Amino acid sequence: MKMNHPQRRDFLKKMGWSTLGLSALPLAATSVSACKNGTGPQETTGVKSSGNLAVRRNIADIPVDDAEIKVFKDALNILKKRSEVSPLDPSGWQAQGMLHATFCATSIYANQVHYNWYVWPWHRLYLWSMEQKLQKAVQEPTLALHYWDWTKFNYIPEHYWGDESNPLYNVTRMVKATDEVPKDFINVGAGFRAEHYKTFGGYPAIKKRGEAQLDGLAEQSFHNNIHNWIGGQMATFTESGFDPIFYAHHGNCDRIWEAWQTYSPNNTLPEDAEWLEKRLFATDGNGTPVAFKIKELLNTEDLGYTFHDLDLNPTFCNPYEEADKPVREASQVDCVAPLNLNTSQTDAIYTEMVNKERTHVILHFERAQLPYQPYCARVFFEYDGNGERQSKYTGTFTILPILDLDSVLLQNGVHLQIEIEKDIADAIEAEKDIQVVFQPVPLPNRNIPDEILKLENISLKLNYEDA
Repeated sequence: MKMNHPQRRDFLKKMGWSTLGLSALPLAATSVSACKNGTGPQETTGVKSSGNLAVRRNIADIPVDDAEIKVFKDALNILKKRSEVSPLDPSGWQAQGMLHATFCATSIYANQVHYNWYVWPWHRLYLWSMEQKLQKAVQEPTLALHYWDWTKFNYIPEHYWGDESNPLYNVTRMVKATDEVPKDFINVGAGFRAEHYKTFGGYPAIKKRGEAQLDGLAEQSFHNNIHNWIGGQMATFTESGFDPIFYAHHGNCDRIWEAWQTYSPNNTLPEDAEWLEKRLFATDGNGTPVAFKIKELLNTEDLGYTFHDLDLNPTFCNPYEEADKPVREASQVDCVAPLNLNTSQTDAIYTEMVNKERTHVILHFERAQLPYQPYCARVFFEYDGNGERQSKYTGTFTILPILDLDSVLLQNGVHLQIEIEKDIADAIEAEKDIQVVFQPVPLPNRNIPDEILKLENISLKLNYEDA
């Protein structure tokens, strides 16, 4: 399913989509959603015309003392004061944070929007919910949330620092203002080359015990990486909605989802009724429960906002060159395990790569023990070739403790959607002894867990049905 914006057609004419240089592209204003009155979650009823759109901008480009930032902070302070008066105020800051926990830290698996293809539509709705509350607080219908474009500025912007007097500050963060997000943490190139939404955004939610959960490449890489890098509340499902940087980070993730659709005419959304007709829940600007179907969340203009541009920095997010890729330096905390060629779809992968430089595959492995904390690692494939040891970097991922359908348990099996280059496919076809390396990444002010990750039964699959 492709959203047919004229701006996208113009965009594609301006550039060759095989490169990642996403040009600046202001989008046009169209419409905003309307809701029915009544009790319970209000269903959306289409759109109504409006000439006023909130234009979301990169907060790092806006001066700290700009009037736009002052209004934004004023609105946020109003939400926080509401919660001081009553923590149960549905239009307050605390209720907004708990709304995220309801669908992301839930023990009710049917409500979980992570680990599957609902993650981006629901978070788009969640940001809309926040934006509506801020607009209502100061009676400014075009007040916009901001995004933090970490592909251009890979430090937390100064707007989010200071002390408790700044409503954008959060004391729990594990990083400092001078800490730089590693460039491989923000590589969106592999995601942009994923033609299928299931690769970019995730597969359907599991319906019975034992089915494989498969979140998308975007969630497993830059989304998770930055949450975990910041640390504190941001590194938890239960409390990340209480850190204001959450909305700037997810604002950029939402923008990247929009840009992914623009990047290539082959990048298409699901046409499954299971996805399009899925009802997602949030609250509006008054704190009233509302329900949207995913098909009603696919055009940002219908939700009352647009992005200032879809311009991403290719230097930070598309490391084609070997010099730009992380290099493995062996350590005692590395997890090294053999790729099982007998359980891998070797012929299918090699055939898929005949006329390609790279392709997406599914890396499946079993955890010998189940960590209850996020685990960030750079993944390498190593084998002998051309008379020397080859070490091929394939991506940086944050692996989360994955809940099973029975929420008391965690899954042993993990699936990562990764992009491999033809050299790896050639080594697979030649039946090389390939070692898969998970190298833990040290994060600011945190130690790598003493117990290394233990993996077994590592295999590569071309498609989910056989994963």
